[in-house]
Amino acid sequence: MSKYSEFFLLSSPEYCELNEKLRLRSYGSWLTEETWCREKQNKKKAKFSLEVIRWARKIAKAKGINEDEAFALLQSTGEDREVLLQEFGQEVSDIFDLAPSGREEFEDLVTLFFKNRGEVLDGKKWISTTDWSNEDTQKLPSTILSTIETFMATEEGYGEDKGEEGEEEDNSPKQELSAS
Repeated sequence: MSKYSEFFLLSSPEYCELNEKLRLRSYGSWLTEETWCREKQNKKKAKFSLEVIRWARKIAKAKGINEDEAFALLQSTGEDREVLLQEFGQEVSDIFDLAPSGREEFEDLVTLFFKNRGEVLDGKKWISTTDWSNEDTQKLPSTILSTIETFMATEEGYGEDKGEEGEEEDNSPKQELSAS
């Protein structure tokens, strides 16, 4: 947090207690930096999707099949994938190396939440975790990650009218927590 943060975050702090020595401060919404991080992740996913579509069109044209079939080939595994790699070389494999990892995206968000909101109990004093790293996040147990995921979703939806029903785009950081 910057030295100015306290000027616009004057309310009495509320915390999500992760365990007896670790907590996250609630601000009632995502902070701008957190939202921008997720927006950047979404742009990377969109760019990847466009690249896959471009390759599906190229494969469809080369093989004389429709784009849906070509797209299915790109997603295939096993022998179909091997044939595709033989025909189109390493380029297809390289596309999928660019695919955003849900685990990495979640890790980056958790790390950012700790940098912005985290506190650790050192003796009898709570200390900010502004120097929290991805390595620290990777050492968290899955039970704490699950609590953090719920906390993130709650902060994101804070103040929304829960009585309204409607379909909205789900941008919450839902990830497979057991994957490391």
